[in-house]
Amino acid sequence: MNAGRLLTGVLALCNWITHFALLNLMWIGCTLLGGVVFGIAPSTIALYTVSRKAARGESEFPLVKTFFKTFKKEFFRANGLVLILTLIGVVCFYDLHFFRQFEGGFYDFMSTVALVCCLTFLIVLTYILPVYVHYDLKVTQAIKQALFIGFLKPSSLLLMIITSVSTYYFFISFPGFIPIFGFTIFAHLNMWMALKCFENIEEVNVTAEAA
Repeated sequence: MNAGRLLTGVLALCNWITHFALLNLMWIGCTLLGGVVFGIAPSTIALYTVSRKAARGESEFPLVKTFFKTFKKEFFRANGLVLILTLIGVVCFYDLHFFRQFEGGFYDFMSTVALVCCLTFLIVLTYILPVYVHYDLKVTQAIKQALFIGFLKPSSLLLMIITSVSTYYFFISFPGFIPIFGFTIFAHLNMWMALKCFENIEEVNVTAEAA
């Protein structure tokens, strides 16, 4: 009995390692296929699409086909999302750097405003990919939804940030795992926690509507 459970556990572990390794290879491959600059966005969206299915407990789906289909489908839209986020990020952090160069009440105030904008932008970055693949929204609507959820669920946001930082330091401490897991394990953790947050919000909405 115990031997059977052990074997089942080992097989499950091997399946997950294969899952992460294959996804990591496809993510890197498609990123390079798009010349990195134009490949990383659709590759990451495809990765999060697969992560969403895994987080929802879907096991019977063609992993490779799903990844490449999403990569092709979201190529232009994903790059549009990254372009918008890049412009917003550049403006926010440039303003913060600019106003911090001067002294005076006005510049201190504007520096504080720029800092708040930067922190708000980081909140959007935390949720934008899970929101993008989970909800059927336009790019601008997805950004607004990510910001709304970030402010609505600060505890989930904090947990996601802690998990992200922990994952980063894990790979810094054990770089040998990067070729196997790479960005994929972060995407799965991020998507899983975001999905729990989405489900909680949806349950609250249903309860409120029923009342």
